[in-house]
Amino acid sequence: MKLIIASLALALASIASAADGIPVYLDPAEDSLQVGELEAISLAVPANWPRDVAAIEGWQPIYYRDVFEVYLDNNDIAKDLSAKPGRPYLTAPSNEAPTLAIATDKDKMDIISVDTWFCKVQLETIIVGYIPSSSIEASDIVNSLASAPAPQMSDLPEAAAVTELVGRFEKTGMIGKNRTGVAYKLTGLDGKTLAFVDTSEVPERIHVEDFIKREVRVSGILKQTEETEDVILTAKSIKNAF
Repeated sequence: MKLIIASLALALASIASAADGIPVYLDPAEDSLQVGELEAISLAVPANWPRDVAAIEGWQPIYYRDVFEVYLDNNDIAKDLSAKPGRPYLTAPSNEAPTLAIATDKDKMDIISVDTWFCKVQLETIIVGYIPSSSIEASDIVNSLASAPAPQMSDLPEAAAVTELVGRFEKTGMIGKNRTGVAYKLTGLDGKTLAFVDTSEVPERIHVEDFIKREVRVSGILKQTEETEDVILTAKSIKNAF
């Protein structure tokens, strides 16, 4: 995650001006299934490369939230008409079709239709997808950032626009707080930290502690420390993700 924010802000600038949307693929290959589209690169929420996927030059993993139409084997539907946890959501009515996501007991899913072998369902979820990136090296981008004498919040390199991140809102812990001076963080689906969250600019009417352990959407300005390269999101608003 350390250099991804800078990489998205600058290395992908070449595709931000495209007239069409930015395609989101299920796998890091142009012949892979396209699962959605971003209207602008500023909407991309960077993700780490999954452990079972080798990093590929020219591609950037992102968290992508949408309502998908997918399929479940009829045997994977529980008596309460929910998906059995651990079973695959398929992109086509075939057990050979690519898997979009794995079912959990917290999924928001509705059955659209049922045939002999498969159910067609509407699934609202967040997946890791892939978008094409430029060939600019992240190290070159970081070297071009303005230098600062110390990692003071007011001196950090800043993204050009407000960014919204989706993740689980957690307390930072002693080590992270001592390093960043920030009490909260957002974690991704894999439990890894997306960004530390500075809540000093969140309106007082919003009770930050109420969001602990919840999936949230945080809007604010992304910054990166010079010394530790930690990504910090200065939050302007926090709300439930769903």
